[in-house]
Amino acid sequence: MASFQEIVDKYKKKQNTTLMDSIAVGLSLADEVSVDLGLLGDSGLLDDALNVASFGLPLAVIAVTEGSRVLLGRKTGTAAMQDSAYRAAKTGAAMGAGALVAGLGAGALPAIPVAVGVRVLMDKYRSQAMAGRRVEQRIKRLRALRAQGPVSTVWEALPEGR
Repeated sequence: MASFQEIVDKYKKKQNTTLMDSIAVGLSLADEVSVDLGLLGDSGLLDDALNVASFGLPLAVIAVTEGSRVLLGRKTGTAAMQDSAYRAAKTGAAMGAGALVAGLGAGALPAIPVAVGVRVLMDKYRSQAMAGRRVEQRIKRLRALRAQGPVSTVWEALPEGR
């Protein structure tokens, strides 16, 4: 069983992706802000390229970070697929909320804090849901141990002949 410090270290590592994804979403929304403020005019090809890049950049960051963790042996392929799907959904929701705020006439500048706020709320909800699930699993484990009754065997440091 993992020690408390190992569990804390594991969950600290999981939160590193939030910063990277937030930066990618911020860059995507910064592109929209620059167009709205007139810093980048509608120049046809440049505008189309920036629209594709602003949508594809967060997804590329997710694919590269999760893929590198699989290649380095830090995650299994299944875990990376699940995490990348959650991160992509979180990014999509954040970008959608930011686009909604910008589209309602508030402008692109208020859309950035809204997008980051959606990401934080989704992380908080997932963290609370997972904490509840872990508590339920531990309660089940304790009940199963109680049902077994007291253990009368003596554990030996070096079992001989087994």
